[in-house]
Amino acid sequence: MAPLGTDEDRDDDAFQPRWELLGDTPRALGSVTLDLNHLLHRAHPWKAHGVFGQEDFTELTEAGALEGRAELLLDARPVRQEGRLIARVRGFCRATLRLTCVRCLVDFSAPLEAEIDAAFAVGSDPAVKNKNWRFEEDVEYLPDGVLTLSHLVEEELLLTLPMNPVCFSGCAGLCAGCGADLNRAPCTCRASEPQGPFAALKSLRST
Repeated sequence: MAPLGTDEDRDDDAFQPRWELLGDTPRALGSVTLDLNHLLHRAHPWKAHGVFGQEDFTELTEAGALEGRAELLLDARPVRQEGRLIARVRGFCRATLRLTCVRCLVDFSAPLEAEIDAAFAVGSDPAVKNKNWRFEEDVEYLPDGVLTLSHLVEEELLLTLPMNPVCFSGCAGLCAGCGADLNRAPCTCRASEPQGPFAALKSLRST
């Protein structure tokens, strides 16, 4: 496994991506899963640095075509919380999607980057059967203890997608009258004014 380029003795709240230290070529992680049943009995963290292709996602690629590969940097380790072991999964993922601007309808490249900070436990959520059990919003339960990395990356990147993507903040959009792209040149047409109940009076005033 290629080294992550993160300090082994780092503070847990100071986990930062250091992509420039990753010398080896990242491996394909499309079908890779993390088995929590094994991770929780490891003495050392499990680390991954890899990439995903268009074929590894479903919902994400419905929003836009993936340009190149999505990249993941991950650190997973067992931690003890309230007397039991859970898996702490931290990392970063990044990708570039081809989106369509809602203003001018031009396709553009949108870089996405998401931080991963999640906790997983094996089994079913005790709060489902025991109403007196304190609900743990920050812990996700996996019945079989298997975490699919492509699903994790897709969920995190989906959360970073803009609701109304624009190619740039100053995009002027399209002319409401003729549909011309106002980013390319000013429009010379005059959009027809809405005809209201006082339109006739306005024409009389102009004469």
